[in-house]
Amino acid sequence: MENVVVSRIAEIPAETIWAEMKHFDRVLRWVPGGNKSTISVKGIGVGAVRDINLITQGYVQHELIAYSDENFSFSYKLKDGKPVGMQDYVVVAKIIPINNKSCEINWSGKVVSDERVDEKDVAKALSVALNNMITGLISFINGEKPVFINQPLEDWQKNNS
Repeated sequence: MENVVVSRIAEIPAETIWAEMKHFDRVLRWVPGGNKSTISVKGIGVGAVRDINLITQGYVQHELIAYSDENFSFSYKLKDGKPVGMQDYVVVAKIIPINNKSCEINWSGKVVSDERVDEKDVAKALSVALNNMITGLISFINGEKPVFINQPLEDWQKNNS
């Protein structure tokens, strides 16, 4: 198991970031290829399950396992799919207010790779994916076009299913 932590300071109020990020069904608005992908969510709140068909990586299913409006945080786990070679992972997203005009966007995760791929490579791929999500989220809120980093192992699942 590998641990991954990414964070970035945004010159955007925490409440503004959270107003977009807290919705379990909106992730396609701020990920690479999201405009050519599909999502459906079953359930509301903890226990909700989202099915995502990513144009870039294929099918992924997540379950929301923790959620706090008060703490600007949520967590989800992989239920199905093997994006970027992950066998299993749990991710925590948290927005930390700095002042009334800025915040820290923090994503952390624990990942186990499929036995056919090196776990350190998968951890690096998860780090890039989480960084791209932050980039996309900030760009979406600011009405800008995101510049994403090339995703390692992006087509691993498509090539190894």
